[in-house]
Amino acid sequence: MIFRRLSELVCVFCLLAIPATAVTLPWDKDMQDQPSVKPQETQVSTNRSSVPVGGKDGYPPPKDIIELVRARLEAGRTLVNPIRKSPESLARGRQMYERHCLICHGEQGRGNGPVGRQFVPQPMELNLDYVQLQPDGQIFYTISHGSIAMPFYRQAIAAEDRWHLVNFIKEAFGET
Repeated sequence: MIFRRLSELVCVFCLLAIPATAVTLPWDKDMQDQPSVKPQETQVSTNRSSVPVGGKDGYPPPKDIIELVRARLEAGRTLVNPIRKSPESLARGRQMYERHCLICHGEQGRGNGPVGRQFVPQPMELNLDYVQLQPDGQIFYTISHGSIAMPFYRQAIAAEDRWHLVNFIKEAFGET
Protein backbone atom coordinates (compact mmCIF):
# COMPACT_ATOMS: atom_id res chain seq x y z
CA MET A 1 0.00 0.00 0.00
CA ILE A 2 2.78 2.40 0.93
CA PHE A 3 4.68 1.48 -2.23
CA ARG A 4 1.58 2.21 -4.36
CA ARG A 5 1.03 5.55 -2.62
CA LEU A 6 4.70 6.45 -3.10
CA SER A 7 4.58 5.57 -6.81
CA GLU A 8 1.44 7.72 -7.26
CA LEU A 9 3.18 10.60 -5.53
CA VAL A 10 6.24 10.23 -7.77
CA CYS A 11 4.00 10.19 -10.88
CA VAL A 12 2.21 13.37 -9.79
CA PHE A 13 5.54 15.04 -9.05
CA CYS A 14 6.88 14.06 -12.49
CA LEU A 15 3.78 15.40 -14.23
CA LEU A 16 4.06 18.69 -12.37
CA ALA A 17 7.76 18.97 -13.14
CA ILE A 18 7.27 18.71 -16.90
CA PRO A 19 7.07 22.22 -18.34
CA ALA A 20 3.82 23.12 -20.02
CA THR A 21 5.55 23.60 -23.37
CA ALA A 22 6.87 20.05 -23.32
CA VAL A 23 3.39 18.56 -23.34
CA THR A 24 1.96 20.66 -26.14
CA LEU A 25 0.45 18.82 -29.00
CA PRO A 26 1.94 18.96 -32.50
CA TRP A 27 -0.87 21.13 -33.88
CA ASP A 28 -0.19 24.05 -31.52
CA LYS A 29 2.13 25.58 -34.13
CA ASP A 30 -0.29 25.44 -37.06
CA MET A 31 -0.62 29.23 -37.21
CA GLN A 32 3.16 29.59 -37.17
CA ASP A 33 3.76 26.95 -39.82
CA GLN A 34 0.97 27.87 -42.24
CA PRO A 35 1.82 29.00 -45.76
CA SER A 36 1.73 32.76 -46.11
CA VAL A 37 2.20 35.30 -48.88
CA LYS A 38 4.47 38.27 -48.30
CA PRO A 39 3.53 41.69 -49.75
CA GLN A 40 6.29 41.48 -52.36
CA GLU A 41 5.21 38.06 -53.65
CA THR A 42 2.82 37.45 -56.50
CA GLN A 43 -0.91 37.44 -56.03
CA VAL A 44 -2.47 34.27 -54.67
CA SER A 45 -4.86 32.62 -57.08
CA THR A 46 -8.41 32.89 -55.84
CA ASN A 47 -11.12 30.29 -55.78
CA ARG A 48 -13.65 30.72 -58.61
CA SER A 49 -16.45 30.91 -56.06
CA SER A 50 -14.81 33.73 -54.08
CA VAL A 51 -16.41 37.15 -54.07
CA PRO A 52 -14.16 40.06 -55.14
CA VAL A 53 -13.95 43.07 -52.84
CA GLY A 54 -14.14 46.45 -54.56
CA GLY A 55 -13.82 45.31 -58.17
CA LYS A 56 -10.80 44.61 -60.32
CA ASP A 57 -8.02 46.88 -61.52
CA GLY A 58 -7.63 47.40 -65.25
CA TYR A 59 -4.04 46.19 -65.13
CA PRO A 60 -3.03 42.78 -63.82
CA PRO A 61 -0.08 42.53 -61.42
CA PRO A 62 3.30 42.60 -63.22
CA LYS A 63 5.24 39.36 -63.42
CA ASP A 64 8.72 40.93 -63.32
CA ILE A 65 10.52 44.27 -63.16
CA ILE A 66 10.49 44.80 -66.94
CA GLU A 67 6.73 44.30 -67.06
CA LEU A 68 6.35 46.63 -64.06
CA VAL A 69 8.17 49.46 -65.84
CA ARG A 70 6.28 48.94 -69.11
CA ALA A 71 2.90 48.75 -67.41
CA ARG A 72 3.64 51.83 -65.30
CA LEU A 73 4.44 53.86 -68.43
CA GLU A 74 1.34 52.53 -70.18
CA ALA A 75 -0.82 53.41 -67.17
CA GLY A 76 0.62 56.92 -67.27
CA ARG A 77 -0.59 57.28 -70.85
CA THR A 78 -4.01 55.67 -70.48
CA LEU A 79 -5.31 56.04 -66.91
CA VAL A 80 -7.10 59.30 -66.20
CA ASN A 81 -7.78 60.43 -62.65
CA PRO A 82 -11.59 60.30 -62.24
CA ILE A 83 -11.45 62.22 -58.94
CA ARG A 84 -11.44 66.00 -59.24
CA LYS A 85 -8.95 67.71 -56.91
CA SER A 86 -11.06 69.31 -54.17
CA PRO A 87 -10.70 70.01 -50.45
CA GLU A 88 -12.65 66.80 -49.74
CA SER A 89 -10.42 64.76 -52.04
CA LEU A 90 -7.26 66.21 -50.50
CA ALA A 91 -8.57 65.52 -46.99
CA ARG A 92 -9.31 61.90 -47.90
CA GLY A 93 -5.93 61.61 -49.59
CA ARG A 94 -4.25 62.95 -46.46
CA GLN A 95 -6.03 60.30 -44.38
CA MET A 96 -4.79 57.57 -46.73
CA TYR A 97 -1.27 59.02 -46.71
CA GLU A 98 -1.15 59.15 -42.92
CA ARG A 99 -2.51 55.61 -42.64
CA HIS A 100 -0.45 53.87 -45.33
CA CYS A 101 2.46 56.04 -46.55
CA LEU A 102 3.74 58.27 -43.76
CA ILE A 103 5.62 55.50 -41.93
CA CYS A 104 7.94 55.09 -44.92
CA HIS A 105 7.78 58.40 -46.82
CA GLY A 106 7.64 60.69 -43.74
CA GLU A 107 5.71 63.86 -42.86
CA GLN A 108 7.26 65.90 -45.67
CA GLY A 109 7.38 63.05 -48.22
CA ARG A 110 11.19 62.90 -48.11
CA GLY A 111 11.45 59.12 -47.68
CA ASN A 112 12.58 59.47 -44.09
CA GLY A 113 9.66 58.07 -42.13
CA PRO A 114 10.40 56.00 -39.03
CA VAL A 115 10.22 52.74 -40.99
CA GLY A 116 11.61 54.18 -44.24
CA ARG A 117 14.88 55.14 -42.54
CA GLN A 118 15.57 51.43 -42.02
CA PHE A 119 15.48 50.63 -45.74
CA VAL A 120 18.35 50.64 -48.19
CA PRO A 121 17.62 52.31 -50.51
CA GLN A 122 15.32 54.68 -48.67
CA PRO A 123 11.79 55.22 -50.02
CA MET A 124 11.30 57.66 -52.88
CA GLU A 125 11.14 61.36 -52.07
CA LEU A 126 7.67 62.38 -53.20
CA ASN A 127 8.62 66.01 -53.75
CA LEU A 128 11.17 65.22 -56.48
CA ASP A 129 10.39 66.24 -60.06
CA TYR A 130 10.71 62.54 -60.96
CA VAL A 131 7.51 61.90 -58.99
CA GLN A 132 5.71 65.20 -59.41
CA LEU A 133 6.03 65.22 -63.22
CA GLN A 134 4.59 61.73 -63.58
CA PRO A 135 1.05 61.53 -64.92
CA ASP A 136 -1.59 60.69 -62.31
CA GLY A 137 -2.12 57.24 -63.85
CA GLN A 138 1.54 56.35 -63.40
CA ILE A 139 1.49 57.29 -59.70
CA PHE A 140 -1.80 55.41 -59.30
CA TYR A 141 -0.18 52.33 -60.89
CA THR A 142 2.82 52.57 -58.56
CA ILE A 143 0.55 52.77 -55.51
CA SER A 144 -1.54 49.88 -56.83
CA HIS A 145 1.24 47.53 -57.90
CA GLY A 146 4.27 48.73 -55.96
CA SER A 147 7.75 49.30 -57.22
CA ILE A 148 11.15 47.67 -56.89
CA ALA A 149 11.19 47.87 -53.08
CA MET A 150 7.71 49.28 -52.41
CA PRO A 151 4.92 46.76 -51.73
CA PHE A 152 1.62 46.99 -53.59
CA TYR A 153 -1.46 48.54 -52.01
CA ARG A 154 -4.15 47.43 -54.48
CA GLN A 155 -5.69 45.19 -51.84
CA ALA A 156 -5.20 47.53 -48.89
CA ILE A 157 -6.52 50.78 -50.39
CA ALA A 158 -9.71 51.03 -52.45
CA ALA A 159 -9.22 52.32 -56.01
CA GLU A 160 -11.12 55.54 -55.32
CA ASP A 161 -8.96 56.23 -52.27
CA ARG A 162 -5.80 55.61 -54.33
CA TRP A 163 -6.94 58.40 -56.67
CA HIS A 164 -7.51 60.69 -53.66
CA LEU A 165 -4.00 59.76 -52.55
CA VAL A 166 -2.61 60.75 -55.97
CA ASN A 167 -4.31 64.14 -55.64
CA PHE A 168 -2.83 64.60 -52.17
CA ILE A 169 0.70 63.61 -53.24
CA LYS A 170 0.63 66.05 -56.15
CA GLU A 171 -0.78 68.88 -54.02
CA ALA A 172 1.08 68.40 -50.73
CA PHE A 173 4.51 67.63 -52.12
CA GLY A 174 4.34 69.50 -55.44
CA GLU A 175 6.12 72.62 -54.19
CA THR A 176 9.66 72.06 -52.97
